[in-house]
Amino acid sequence: MYKKYFKTTFGLVIFLILLIMIINIFVDIGNIYLRKIVTEPKVDEYIKTLLTSKNGLLREGWNERLIKTNLAKEAGHMECVILGSSHIMQISNIRNIGNIQKQCKSLLNLGVSGGSLEDIFVFSYFIFTNSKLPKKIFIDIDPWTLKFNMGSRYGAYSMEYMKMNKLLEIENNTKIISYQEEILKNLINWEYLFYNIKMLKDKKFKAFDYFNNKILIPTKPYIYSQGYEKSIILADGGHIYSSDYLTKQKMSNPNIPMGGGDYKISGDAYNTVAITNLKKLLNFYQKNNIEVNFILTPYHPNVFKNGKTKPVKHMQEVQRIIFDIVKQYDLKIYGSFFPEEINCKENEFLDFMHPTTECLNKIDFSH
Repeated sequence: MYKKYFKTTFGLVIFLILLIMIINIFVDIGNIYLRKIVTEPKVDEYIKTLLTSKNGLLREGWNERLIKTNLAKEAGHMECVILGSSHIMQISNIRNIGNIQKQCKSLLNLGVSGGSLEDIFVFSYFIFTNSKLPKKIFIDIDPWTLKFNMGSRYGAYSMEYMKMNKLLEIENNTKIISYQEEILKNLINWEYLFYNIKMLKDKKFKAFDYFNNKILIPTKPYIYSQGYEKSIILADGGHIYSSDYLTKQKMSNPNIPMGGGDYKISGDAYNTVAITNLKKLLNFYQKNNIEVNFILTPYHPNVFKNGKTKPVKHMQEVQRIIFDIVKQYDLKIYGSFFPEEINCKENEFLDFMHPTTECLNKIDFSH
């Protein structure tokens, strides 16, 4: 009897695990499994269409880093390139967001969601594979930038990361996250399952999309600040959020908790080896006659209303180190983690750490 019960329970558990894995592979809201495999052969066509588009392309169904790493091949044709996280993905010459056009006649935004120090090295490698190089690089600095392993998504390009280290004569003495291991673990990730099920529930998943594999152009006129039906990537790499997302974030803005969140604030504020490696990268850019600048984007005012919490202390420490580096390397820095320093208001944020275009426009790039 117990043997039969055990077999039934074991079989049910295996069935549920397989079901979870199948949903995560095929629905794949993050475009990291089947969607990436299907779209990868057409990414050159996607980039070619994107670069000639007037209003950008829908990003739905396409892996973000797949797009941006291939878009990086155009870096040599641009005056300026931005590297970093989702904090700076909205900055665009096409949208006139961030006022960066005061410095850059042409711009390429290579910011990616959850961008880490390793991502900066990966994209730097792609930039240096161009026959021509841009004149200026703007590096987005986040509270987690000065340490390693603050994300695993760069692991899909671990070879490029190691090649950049080799160019800088850096020993690979830090643990490189196995991307394959991470995406295998993610197959039974409950949070990923939740969003995939939500996608099914909202009827946003269409199985035939895998076979059509279309490059979708916005068919209706839209206002950048109000978003579109789906998220869009512009010809310069700038990001347009979906109108649904912007509406939800606007409604939730008054409920941002005091102290904000603790996204990527684990451990210490910085790692000395990470700072040393970043400095070697800065040296390499300067030796190649590329001007380097830093961008800091503010956090919501509520984040600072609980006093010197761990996130606030990290921001203070990272900003202090960055200002020291700016002096040492004669760089320029734009923006701040602290909203009052650039006059960003409480209603000018999407959440506790993402400023809206109104706030980004207050970063002064004129000097």
